[in-house]
Amino acid sequence: MRLEIREIRKYYGRKRVLEKITLTAEPGQCTGIVGANGCGKSTLLRILAGAERADGGSILIDGKEIGRGREAAEHIGYIPQESVLIPELTVMDNFRLWTGFGDRRENQKNLENLCSQFEIRPFYREKVKNLSGGMRKRAGIVCALIHGPSLLLMDEPSAALDLVFKEELKGYIREFTQKGGSVILCSHDAGELALCKSLWAIWDGTAYRVPEKMPVDEMVAEYMRQSR
Repeated sequence: MRLEIREIRKYYGRKRVLEKITLTAEPGQCTGIVGANGCGKSTLLRILAGAERADGGSILIDGKEIGRGREAAEHIGYIPQESVLIPELTVMDNFRLWTGFGDRRENQKNLENLCSQFEIRPFYREKVKNLSGGMRKRAGIVCALIHGPSLLLMDEPSAALDLVFKEELKGYIREFTQKGGSVILCSHDAGELALCKSLWAIWDGTAYRVPEKMPVDEMVAEYMRQSR
């Protein structure tokens, strides 16, 4: 699935956050986005996920412009930095809400596989509010993958995960793209960004293609330095 972002703009009052962001994400590839804290990376992903409205521009999937809501949700799995889970419910009850979207039988099959892969079963019946940050993150990742999206939007996805599950997540990204899926990954983690076929940097509201020969660790250090 090919994603095209054309001249996306976003303002909060008089503050410009994104100005004519244009980039593409090709099928079967992981596309990385870097930039200083507050540059608009998370805002861009929220717009792509349909959680926030742009002030201009267009988003196309396989050449067809998409809108907000269900039309976008059918294609997209979104892993934000913050938890998407309802704290007062158990993990199991949260999953029940997510499996109700789309083909319930297919979603349930996906859920069983994902719970095994990310080792959810030991805390399946626990209330979310009682979980560690890493457990919540793993459960949130499963929620984004239940309906089998063809595009994954990932905002610092391995934050709060231990080394074992960071590697598990990277393995899933490789598997997902090998099957033809597209990934857009916002991260400061050099190991995650090394998975990316193309890299873009957001600077002063605009997206720039990062030169292919620029070492990943050097690039991360540069944009971390700008964020201070």
